[in-house]
Amino acid sequence: MLHKYISTNSCFLLIGTALVLLLFPCLSNGEEIITAFGDSITEGHCRGDSGANCHGYWEVLDSIMDANGRQVGIINGGLGGELTHNGVGRIDIFLAENPTYQYNNHCDWQIQFEGKRGRIILIMEGANDAIHGVSWQTTRDNLRYMIQKSKAATVIPVIATVTPDYKYNMGSCNSGIIGTYNSAIRSLAVSEQVTLADQCNATDPDWGNLTCEGLHPTYNGDVRISNTWYNVMPGPPVVSLNGTLQLLLRQ
Repeated sequence: MLHKYISTNSCFLLIGTALVLLLFPCLSNGEEIITAFGDSITEGHCRGDSGANCHGYWEVLDSIMDANGRQVGIINGGLGGELTHNGVGRIDIFLAENPTYQYNNHCDWQIQFEGKRGRIILIMEGANDAIHGVSWQTTRDNLRYMIQKSKAATVIPVIATVTPDYKYNMGSCNSGIIGTYNSAIRSLAVSEQVTLADQCNATDPDWGNLTCEGLHPTYNGDVRISNTWYNVMPGPPVVSLNGTLQLLLRQ
């Protein structure tokens, strides 16, 4: 008989009389935890009331994954207006062994995640760097730091390209400063050997119809972004058991 137990950061299975540690974080209902880290596009600034209304793509992605049989809980790690140099420091909140999220952003405290960190972190930043004229080299290096910090914390990073920006006349995400960022981000994913979610190419042709003002996605925009993440999402945790544990499982 198998029973699931929850510790601060990991799940356990009781197999017969053996308590087996599953080295991945989960919620009390056994859901895998994923962190969505980024700026206002992640936090949610378009659906609902003006300002930070906290209905971001992370909600839609959670629903898509659950509907496809992979039960997850997704932390809203977005913060409106954030530049990558701020993100380099703030990402530490989500990589801590015993994280607290109470003051993470402008949204309600997701208390169910307190003390638990995500197994995967989705990183999508750079839009505000473009608005403020940050060099592509600085943006690339800051994203590299985020990736390397995640790896050091044994959290799986997935990096995204930057979406278009028609609100501030930045235009297509494959031209101008955003295009330069995205070329660097694609090369960064290769050099750091991390998965890339090419949100630019997934949204660029239709971005004007997927946003409320040319920058922040509507629900349909969040669906497009979520499907792009879902299509490249690292697989669920696999528990490898051998020897005595395999015998216990067969009992």
